[in-house]
Amino acid sequence: MLNARSIVLLALCVLIRPLEAEDLFVAKIEPLLRRQCYECHSHSSGKMKGGLTLDSRSGWLEGGNSGPAVVPGRPAESLMLKALRRTDKDLAMPPKKPLADAEIALVEQWIAAGAADPRPQAAGRAAADWWALQPLKTAVRMASGRGNPIDDLIKEAPGPPVEPRVMIRRLTFDLHGLPPAPEEVEAFELACRRQPELALTRLVDRLLASPRYGERFARLWLDVAHYGESNGFGMDRPRMNAWPYRDYVIQAFNEDRPWARFVQEQIAADALFPDEPRLLPALGFMAAGPFNQSALAEQTDGTDCKKIALNLDRDDMVSTVAASFLSVTLHCARCHEHKFDPISQRDYYRMQAVFAGVARGDRDYDADPATGKDRARWLAVRKRLEAGEPLTSLDAVEQQQIKAELAAFEQRVLVSEKDWLPAKTSATTTLPKTTVTTLPDGSLLFGGEAADKDTYTLTVQSPLPQVAACAWR
Repeated sequence: MLNARSIVLLALCVLIRPLEAEDLFVAKIEPLLRRQCYECHSHSSGKMKGGLTLDSRSGWLEGGNSGPAVVPGRPAESLMLKALRRTDKDLAMPPKKPLADAEIALVEQWIAAGAADPRPQAAGRAAADWWALQPLKTAVRMASGRGNPIDDLIKEAPGPPVEPRVMIRRLTFDLHGLPPAPEEVEAFELACRRQPELALTRLVDRLLASPRYGERFARLWLDVAHYGESNGFGMDRPRMNAWPYRDYVIQAFNEDRPWARFVQEQIAADALFPDEPRLLPALGFMAAGPFNQSALAEQTDGTDCKKIALNLDRDDMVSTVAASFLSVTLHCARCHEHKFDPISQRDYYRMQAVFAGVARGDRDYDADPATGKDRARWLAVRKRLEAGEPLTSLDAVEQQQIKAELAAFEQRVLVSEKDWLPAKTSATTTLPKTTVTTLPDGSLLFGGEAADKDTYTLTVQSPLPQVAACAWR
């Protein structure tokens, strides 16, 4: 029987073993391949004899003309090990001088342990060297000290000066998506005659301070997030509670939310900022895309249709996150690797595992933190009372608050009962022998001969402009 300490040690061993396998590759196997094999089988050397490259995991996994070079976990079936042992004259490698027995043993140990290879792409073009993955360069302020650093990015190709009327139209269309009002154009032209630089500064500040700015640029981000107010697909049912995410994005732009914070809030606002429930609508980013309701919500768990739909749903989340925040596409890595892509198939499914527990659906929240804390406290109190604890088990303050709320509720019920007003009602029937008499209290008395079947038509005239409820007695 395992005790608690044994279980902890076993868990540690499971976690450490893959790291040890990767360490073996980085410390021993990759340097060995670099010394003995890269000369004829790498992108850096420009030679891929036999169609085989060993400077990437995909290279030895796909293999060359003879098939995969390594079968992870199966040394006896791996062509690389056969070539190193020179059991086949046609596969004897390296061709000039055989490896030492200790080096061959290391390769065998590496293959038997699963052939861990952390290299995400082919050597010769590391991810950090690819132009699209380079960090942005910070603009340097001009030597004169005038202007904005952004001006340095366009100073080599300045545009011709434009008239004030053209400038205000360009800025208003760019920042608001709408044309300026005629009186705004006239006011800007007049201000430019006096102090053109100050007029331009004030115009930009005014446009950026307007709520229209957030509404304009939120549309661009909502397109990136694949935002929709219906599910798409064949059923295309409406999403009645999609709008809080839309309003969150508008507010974020109008508040000039920092980019890093904007990213964090949309991926994990509930985990990173638990004390700010007003940010929960930001999580709508994860569910903004299409939703196959017929496959995900109405299919039986465990069926192939449900499994395929779940996989595609997670793929949409992963791909949207990568395209929005990393500026890279991951679609290909779901099925295979590209040698020069920075994201491997292993990385793709690691990312998909992060979102495996994410479910779509409506979620209640309190925008006010104080209200949220108060709600949580009273829910805990209710749970205690429902479990059988007496009211006297609560502290004096809670007891007093409950009694006060109960008295206030009873008073509201009594007041509402007084608000009922009789309505003027008339009725007609389809049979002439049925009589209808309106009594002094407004009720109706039906008389005459009783029939097996009759139809009554009631006409009610309300004494109120708006009706909240009706009661028939």
